[in-house]
Amino acid sequence: MSTMPKCEFLLLEQIGGRLNMSFNRPESRNAINNQMGEELAAVVSWLQDNDDVRVVVVRGVGGHFCAGGDIKERRNMADEDTSSGKDPIMERNRTAGLAFMKFENLPQTTISMVEGSAFGGGMGYACLTDITIVTKGARMGMPETTLGVAPAQIAPYVVKRIGLTRARQLALTAERFDGAKAFEYGVAQYLCDDADADKVLDEVVAKVLNCGPKANAATKAIMLRVGTVAAEDVISFSAQTFSELNRSAEGLEGQTAFAEKRKPAWQES
Repeated sequence: MSTMPKCEFLLLEQIGGRLNMSFNRPESRNAINNQMGEELAAVVSWLQDNDDVRVVVVRGVGGHFCAGGDIKERRNMADEDTSSGKDPIMERNRTAGLAFMKFENLPQTTISMVEGSAFGGGMGYACLTDITIVTKGARMGMPETTLGVAPAQIAPYVVKRIGLTRARQLALTAERFDGAKAFEYGVAQYLCDDADADKVLDEVVAKVLNCGPKANAATKAIMLRVGTVAAEDVISFSAQTFSELNRSAEGLEGQTAFAEKRKPAWQES
């Protein structure tokens, strides 16, 4: 397994099977600049085949989740040279989209802890994670259209999370909303007081770690296939996965532990 990437704008901390990944540009409410985008892609690549990490917690430093793209950095992008036939704006945006896709499909369970600002790409990551916790004081939205651009790469994940009708309303009005509305709209599955964020987060992480790591990864893979491949292919993949898990060391341990009325090995670690 490769070593953990070295990052400037992401704080990475691994504690057992938990990886805390924090956006780390507090002076700009953790806006994503080009370097942070590259670091995110590197971390995702590192996680894809990492069996030691079972749950990834995404958070922001300094009381804000992520304010989206760094507008100050990107406002002069239109002046970039395209004489070679390559469009650097399109290439960076496509790279970001590929990173989002890989992040969604990580084998680990991913959790967003959303506090403060979560706009644009920040809202995108909130919709990308398997589980999202939001504080009542959080503020979210897709303001891209007020800047004359589109929420291009995050739009598919917002639609997946909250449905096309609500996603269109939020994107085409650039509505800003609080944590309670995020919970109501389906962006988040957990809503908590700001002061209870750490407590609720730790409780959710503990629930995830109670589950078999391979079972969770397989379950996520099955669910993400729904609607993307033919129904019969989902049935076949699910049956094969179920068989493999039942014959695996983890499956045998889990069912034996249940019969013996003890905790399975992964809960002891």
